[in-house]
Amino acid sequence: MELPFISPRTNRAKLPAMADQFVPGLRYRSSAQELWALLIEAFAGWEERINEAAAAAGLSPVSAWVLVQLDPEHAISQKELAARLRCNPSTVVDPTDRLEENGLVIRRPQPTDRRINILTVTRKGRQVRQTLVRRLFEPPEAFRRLPAADQDRFRDAMLTAVGRVKTRPKS
Repeated sequence: MELPFISPRTNRAKLPAMADQFVPGLRYRSSAQELWALLIEAFAGWEERINEAAAAAGLSPVSAWVLVQLDPEHAISQKELAARLRCNPSTVVDPTDRLEENGLVIRRPQPTDRRINILTVTRKGRQVRQTLVRRLFEPPEAFRRLPAADQDRFRDAMLTAVGRVKTRPKS
C-alpha cells in the first residue's frame, strides 16, 4: 500500500491513522507518539535479523548480542557487562558460558579479587563478533533509500533524543 505524501502544513488532526496495518485502530495523540510508533515499525525486522545472524554463528540471539557488546580490545568483568546490558549480573552467566564453550571468550578470575570474572574475547570471538556486527548494523533498505541530508537530520535528532548530542565541526 502506497501512503500519500503529507505536507508539513497538513493539519495533523485530520490525518488518518497511518499505522492501521501495524497497530490496527491506533490514532496518534502527538507527533512524538507517531514518531515512536514509526521507530517501532522500522525496527520490526530486528528480531528476524538478530535471529538469523545468531543462527549463522551457531549462537542464541542473547549470546550473540552479549558477544557484540564485548570490546575485543579490552577485557571486562561480568558485572561491568551486566551494567552495559542493563541487566542483573546473574543474567550474563548463561550466555557467557555458551560463548566460553564455543571458544569465543575466555573467562578468568581477576587476579586481585578472584570473586570477579573477567571476560576476554578470543581471536575466534573477534572474527565471529566482526561478522555479527557487520550483519546486524547494515542499515535496512528503508534507511539507505533516504537522501543523505535526511539521514543526517534523523541521526542528529536521534542523538539528541538519546542524550548524546554530537558536535559538528564548523565549515
